[in-house]
Amino acid sequence: LERHEASLGGEPLELTVKEYELLRMLLEHAGRVVTREQLIRGVWDTSWFGSTKTLDVHVSALRRKLRDDPAEPRYIHTVRGVGFRFDVT
Repeated sequence: LERHEASLGGEPLELTVKEYELLRMLLEHAGRVVTREQLIRGVWDTSWFGSTKTLDVHVSALRRKLRDDPAEPRYIHTVRGVGFRFDVT
């Protein structure tokens, strides 16, 4: 985490700053649901007033880079109406 690097299967992932911060927050709370509001406050800032669709776009990009199928996710699970959970099993 301190090097701001991520890899999948030994291959480095090319993540944007926001994608990395999103992944970091999900990993720090692995196995637990992180609400959309927590992610927006933690990845963006407390005074950010944009569309929550921005979060969806970043989650989608992160899933693509993790080769995670949103229909049958291995890593990032959507908890409808609440947020996301990173599964480490």
